[in-house]
Amino acid sequence: MRGLAILGIVLGILIVGGAFTLASTGDTSNLIPFIQQSSNPSASTGEVEPWQAEQFFFLVGFLLFNLIGVGMTIAGALWFLSHGIITSRAEAQVTEAS
Repeated sequence: MRGLAILGIVLGILIVGGAFTLASTGDTSNLIPFIQQSSNPSASTGEVEPWQAEQFFFLVGFLLFNLIGVGMTIAGALWFLSHGIITSRAEAQVTEAS
């Protein structure tokens, strides 16, 4: 409980310090600054060029195809092993009964 109180005090000091810093500048229009380093659409995270969209579509398709394939392979292997266990248990019961 004491550690939580210390954490609360430290966070309070940080929040008050940030408020003082913001009040000293007087300009709240750039509260969260956004830096634009390039005007080239290829470097932008907000604009997509056609080749980038195509590559993303291929990537998503490739990943889905492989994930579904892996899932079906694991499901098939587990079904096959489960079927073998059920068969061997049934054969063991038949041999015990006779």
